[in-house]
Amino acid sequence: MPQQASRGRGRPKKTQSPPTVAEDSSDPFESVDDGNELEETIVEAREAQESTEPEKSIPTELLTRVLHEFFSKDTTRISRDANGAVCKYLDVFVREAIARAAVEKKGGFLEVEDLEKIAPQLLLDL
Repeated sequence: MPQQASRGRGRPKKTQSPPTVAEDSSDPFESVDDGNELEETIVEAREAQESTEPEKSIPTELLTRVLHEFFSKDTTRISRDANGAVCKYLDVFVREAIARAAVEKKGGFLEVEDLEKIAPQLLLDL
């Protein structure tokens, strides 16, 4: 049986209302939705960057080598899962250190001294 066009049934179609002017702003052309559009743009840019670039992290072979250097016994072993967990933990730790140093510096290239300044608080936050 052919479907008939329904009139007046179901949900009404949504119509877009024009953006409203922010009351606090002195700019009459600024809309309230500008913040949401900016957030959406930032999220889209991050997703595009994540999809195009592989995530950079510490190579597992290097991490295994560094861990074995600090083991007191030569027979001590670490499983692949434990090595992966340590790798992820160090990756988060290094990213946090860089982020804190960048916020503290407020622009420019980071130097060793910048990381040294944030190290005590970073270690206390562990």
